[in-house]
Amino acid sequence: MRRAVLAALLAAAACSPRPRRAFPLGLLEPLPPGAAAEARSLGLEIAARAPQGAAEVPAAFPVKDGGEEVADLSRLRFLTARAIAEGSDGVFLRLPPAPAGRDLLEYFEEWQAVERVFRELLAVRPIMRGGAPAPAPFAVPAGIELRAWAFRGRRYVLIVNPSDGPLPIEERDLSPWRTLFAVRSNARESLVPCGPGACLPPEGILWLEGRLLPEILP
Repeated sequence: MRRAVLAALLAAAACSPRPRRAFPLGLLEPLPPGAAAEARSLGLEIAARAPQGAAEVPAAFPVKDGGEEVADLSRLRFLTARAIAEGSDGVFLRLPPAPAGRDLLEYFEEWQAVERVFRELLAVRPIMRGGAPAPAPFAVPAGIELRAWAFRGRRYVLIVNPSDGPLPIEERDLSPWRTLFAVRSNARESLVPCGPGACLPPEGILWLEGRLLPEILP
């Protein structure tokens, strides 16, 4: 009897509507026409300011001969992931202005990095839109930033190391998880050796997907 009641409650919770967060993704103005059109074709928004709750992330860095360049893919992943781990419900990048008469699309490698990081964020946006906030599934050291969700029977976790040095992660904690957007899905292979254990490197991030959650037991 108890099993039947719990199963009914679980089914009702799964079917009950959950408010969906908008979680907008986009670029901030000004943008040249080509870049703006390409961004919209990806499903991104173009805005003068990020909507309330969304982060405005500077995506440029100065270069020696003057001017600015777009950060590389690794840095863009870190900047956007940190904004999300800190609680932002949306991400808007501010790119450097294009030189007069040029379009950002002409800088192929830089635009490719912007496009790739947004394609990854678009892939996980359904989780951040429709997932329920979840507690941390394991302990992490001070300095690590973590955000977790439960979505369609799975647990998802974002881990970010915003510090200047490596921070330890228990490898056994990562064994049930697989890494998204990485060459290898084994999350432990994204860590680096440090002392007797393993660490997440500086500006390292992990998007983790868990196994299907087990049924409620009596």
